[in-house]
Formats: sequence, C-alpha cells, structure tokens
Amino acid sequence: MKFPLLLLVAASFSFAQWGGGGGKSLNDYKKESVSGRDIHVYAPSNLAPKSPLLISCHGMDQDPNYQQSNTHWEAVADTAGFVVVYPRGGTGMSTWDISGDKDTKWVVQIIEQMVKEYDIDQKRVYLSGFSMGGMFTYHAMSKIADKIAAFAPTSGTNVMGASKAMRPVPIIHPHGTSDDVLNYSQVEGFIKNYRDQFHCPSQAEVQNNYPNSENRATMYTWGPCDEGVYIKHLKLEGRGHSPSKADVSDIWNFVKQYSLDGASITPSIEVPTNRDSVFNGSFSDSLKLAGWTLQQHSGEGSLKLTEGKAEINVTKTGTNAYDVQMIQNGVHYEKGQSYKVTFDAYASVARTLEVNIEKDTDPWTSYLGEAKTFDLGTEKKNFEILFTMNEATDENGRVSFNAGLATGSVFIDNVVLSKVEGTLGLAKNVRVLAGERTLSVYDMNGAFICNLKGVRVNDVQSKLNSMKLEKGLYVVKNGSFSRIYSVK
Repeated sequence: MKFPLLLLVAASFSFAQWGGGGGKSLNDYKKESVSGRDIHVYAPSNLAPKSPLLISCHGMDQDPNYQQSNTHWEAVADTAGFVVVYPRGGTGMSTWDISGDKDTKWVVQIIEQMVKEYDIDQKRVYLSGFSMGGMFTYHAMSKIADKIAAFAPTSGTNVMGASKAMRPVPIIHPHGTSDDVLNYSQVEGFIKNYRDQFHCPSQAEVQNNYPNSENRATMYTWGPCDEGVYIKHLKLEGRGHSPSKADVSDIWNFVKQYSLDGASITPSIEVPTNRDSVFNGSFSDSLKLAGWTLQQHSGEGSLKLTEGKAEINVTKTGTNAYDVQMIQNGVHYEKGQSYKVTFDAYASVARTLEVNIEKDTDPWTSYLGEAKTFDLGTEKKNFEILFTMNEATDENGRVSFNAGLATGSVFIDNVVLSKVEGTLGLAKNVRVLAGERTLSVYDMNGAFICNLKGVRVNDVQSKLNSMKLEKGLYVVKNGSFSRIYSVK
C-alpha cells in the first residue's frame, strides 16, 4: 500500500503549479486554529443562522491554498449561503489519517467550533476532498457518518480499500479518465463496493453529454438505495489528476438535498415576474423545470426533465394543439418593441408543434396574429419567430408550446426571448441582428463578473457558454438592456 502513496507525493509536486484563476483567494478566508492545526473559514456576509457547512480537504503534500485556488467554493457559498472550511492535513507531508481516527476526530472538533462561531446546522454538514482528501472522505464514512450528511470524494479511490460505511450515505464522485495517479480503471469497482453495501439498483441512469465547463462529461446515477440515498459518478473525459471549480456546483446541488434528520432542505425557487426574458429556457440541472408548467384541457400528457431538456409526452390527443401545452407566464411584452424567440426542438416521431406568444388570461390574444406551427423531425433543429408587439403592453404575457394534436414526446431546449431593433410586424421571417456592443456580466447578487466587448446580443448565450463560469444564472446589461442568462 505504500507505493500508491508515493505516487501521490510525486503527482502533488507536478500539479502544484496549476491555478484555478478568478474569484477570491485564501486571503479572503479567516485563518483559525482547532486543536493546534490550521483551518481557513469563509462565511458569506449575509449568512443566516442554521446554515450548512462544507469541508473541502486537499490532496497529499498540498495545502488549503492549492485546494481553494482550484475549487473556489466561496463562489457557490456566496449564492447558496453556507460556511466553507479548508483544513490543513497533518504531519510534514500534509497527509490524512485514512486508517485510524485521528483526523476524523479532528473534523468533529472543527464542526463543533463552527457551531459555536457561526451557528451552523449540525444536521447539514458535508465533506469533500481531492486525491488523498478524497480517500479520507471515503474513510470518514466508516467513522463519522453520524456527523456528515453527504460525501463528495473527488479523484480519490482509497488505496486502503473500500471501508464499511456506518450507514447508507449519499455519495457523488467526480473522476477524470486521464488520471495517471489514481487510475480511472479503479473507479467502477471501487464505487460498486458502496453500491452493494447500500443495495443500489444494478443499472445506472446514464446522462450523456452532461454539462461541464471543462470536459466532456457523463453522469451515472444509482438509486434509490437503502434509506433513499443515491450514488452518483461524474465521468470527466480527458481530465487528469486535478481538482476543479467546474465540478463544485454539481457537488453542491447533490449534497444540499441531504440532512441527517432526513428533512427536505432544498429551497424553493422564486421565478421573477414582469421580466423581458424567458426564465430557465435551458432547463439547467439546478433549476430543472422551474418556471414552466403543463396545462391539460381535453388532452392528457406529462412534463418531465430528460437529459437537460423539457419532454412533453402526450398520451391522449385533444381537439386543439393547446389542449396539452407547456407554458411560462410572467413575461413583459412592451408595445412597439420587436422580439425574437428561438428554441431547439425535436420529437420521438415526426410531427408538428404549435408555438404562441400570447396573453395569459381570457381572451388569450396572440401577439403573433396567430400561433405558429413548426414541423419537427427526430433530429434536433433550431427554430425562430420574429415579431413586433402591436397590442398594449402586457406585464404578464406568456410563451406556450402546444403539443396536443399528436401522441408521443416532444423535446424542447434553449428557449430564448430577446429584443431586436426595428419594427418587424407580426411574426415576419426576417433576421435582425443587434449591433456589436460592450455588455457587462453580473452574478445574481449583483457582483460584477466581466465585460463582453464587441459581442452581438444574439451571441451572448454562446459566448457565456464558452467561458469558464460557474453554472447558474447571470445578468447581462448595457444601458436599458438587461437580460438573465443560464449557464449549464
């Protein structure tokens, strides 16, 4: 067992120069001592009582500075509202005790100190770690699973072997396929030990092309297992042996669902009203179907999230297309303003889909003159509607996708409503591109992120997707122009 640990030492030297970039540094954290050992603590300025705690452990012969500069947990904490701790490993090589209880007892002391100082919720403490820190995360399942609600080991299959967990625990394990320190070939068998312990389903739900800002990714999900827990594995194509801020939002969105008392702690999502954009048009992994509802009249169907897309499944047709419809209201349409609506769509079999921009109450006035019908095939295509709002300003209009005339599934993604310059009339098939301009990007707390120079409004989404931003919502502004975009 000593040989793999020596490999970890060598690897830590070779990767120690790589930095995460952006965000805050460890200097923005408070350095504290717990039983004579250093920890670095970050608490958002508006932290509420009984907020969660996440502990992130570095790899062998690394330190909190390396772990923080690559993961930037504070960026998620500022939005989600929780305390972050980066602890320093023990001994001269900054290792973790992955066979005894020295460090697990120390983690319990850290939790107790955070309770005293920040009034954190002891039922919502989460442990994550990279490399040997990931090994320690697995080891902690056998020692302090009564103190930790969920676990997120990264690139950290334990060289000591799989431990016997104290209880069925939620696990998310990101790992790169090009990891030359803890080889990816070990991952499936190692995770299977815990799947077997927790009596998980043998077959995983597989989400291909899972959104990740750095690597092509696949998410594997097993569950529900014993006590309703899930195990997830994020496979990262081409990723080597390094922690990354590209994964922390996925980790948080998984662990935050769990509490030691089993209570649901996922906060409700507030959809803004009177907005001049579509909310959650990309059906992000964090927002899922938030902002969208299914209405059934004389037809029947269901609405669910399928591989990051909205799926309308019609089981009984109606008299009209709108008898089974997916809608979003709360949209502001200004009289005299021209707009463009774009979306991606395809179907389980060739069929039509009706789309309308309309009043949300009787008499359901169509601002397109009449609803538009599109021919769908089984391959994804992009569709566009251009129109000018000629009716009185509507502060609670809606966009409707009407699928009630045929059974089967329709898949919809990347729904975008944007303003365009000039008057187009009613749904004319004309392309009008806004001129290039400098746009400012902010997070949902109003913090400035960057400027986009020489970018057309219609190209903002693709530009944001190409940047290494945390997953979530961003506000893009220029003068009176203001729009919310989602980055997956």
